[in-house]
Amino acid sequence: MSYKSWDEIALEQKVPAKLLKNHIHLNRLNHAYIFEGVKGTRKAEIAEFFSKAIMCNNKDDSENPCHECDNCKRIDSGVHPNMFIVKPDGQMIKKEQIKSLIEEFSKTSLESGPRINIIYEADKFNLSSANALLKTMEEPGEDIYQIMITENVQALLPTIKSRGEKIHFKELDRDIIKDKLQSLGIDASYANPISQYTSDISAAIEIANDGLMIELIDLVIDVYESMEDNKKSVIITFLENGGKVISEQSRAEFFLDLMIIFQKDIIQSKLKNEHLCFYNHHFLIENLAKKLDLNKAKNHLEKLLELSKRIKYNINMPLAFNQLLMVLERGYKNATQSRRNPI
Repeated sequence: MSYKSWDEIALEQKVPAKLLKNHIHLNRLNHAYIFEGVKGTRKAEIAEFFSKAIMCNNKDDSENPCHECDNCKRIDSGVHPNMFIVKPDGQMIKKEQIKSLIEEFSKTSLESGPRINIIYEADKFNLSSANALLKTMEEPGEDIYQIMITENVQALLPTIKSRGEKIHFKELDRDIIKDKLQSLGIDASYANPISQYTSDISAAIEIANDGLMIELIDLVIDVYESMEDNKKSVIITFLENGGKVISEQSRAEFFLDLMIIFQKDIIQSKLKNEHLCFYNHHFLIENLAKKLDLNKAKNHLEKLLELSKRIKYNINMPLAFNQLLMVLERGYKNATQSRRNPI
């Protein structure tokens, strides 16, 4: 899912798009850039687009690469001789990797034009590899550019940070993610909760295309519908499909996070806030909100949050979920009985 223009990038990352485009337009490229921001902000895709915009010989008047010339196609295919990629070898970027990079830059290029190095997870330098990199930053050479990508800019050496221009990538607006999912044909009843679950647009698309994850969203609704209906058992509803939840930790965390989001919607409804995540189920949310006072609704949220912390450890997951759902069910259904049979 690559970008086609700076305008497209600006819809998600307005400031980086403007800065990088102007650097090309004014021919004021820095030899080192640090692309920093949280996961999911598409730093790598923008680094690739930026590289194409630098190398493309057929850019338009808006500094957009043509995507059709030999340079653009070779960058897309990962075979351009003037493009160098460094990724961690295991848990770190090693000195030997940077020494190899320095050797490549010291050689005469196979063809003329800029040479670009993209370093992924730049926060994983060890001290020796970071010091080796500093040499390339102090004496970068003509027409040589480095782009470091990191989610943890504070982990970089101060000397590296001072020699590279930091470009901050903000977390994507959730509406952008929701709109993207809907443009791919994902129903709003799924697109909205997925967009609230993650700010990583690639992860959101992956979730939306995973049938089992979609079933887990449906299960959240089924569980809360059972809490509203005194003739249904929440535990039985969960047990009928709960195996899918506890089969993998990541799925259990996803299901529990959506339960938390739904419970927050119930609290928001009690506070008369109309901005709900599960707005397609606002009648269900409103009915459940009527069953509990605000303190009880917050108490249920605390129970969900407690399990979300415990679930990361080695616990008896079936037992933990059954106990949680029993507490939630008792809270909603006992509240209903109390109102019907006041003391």
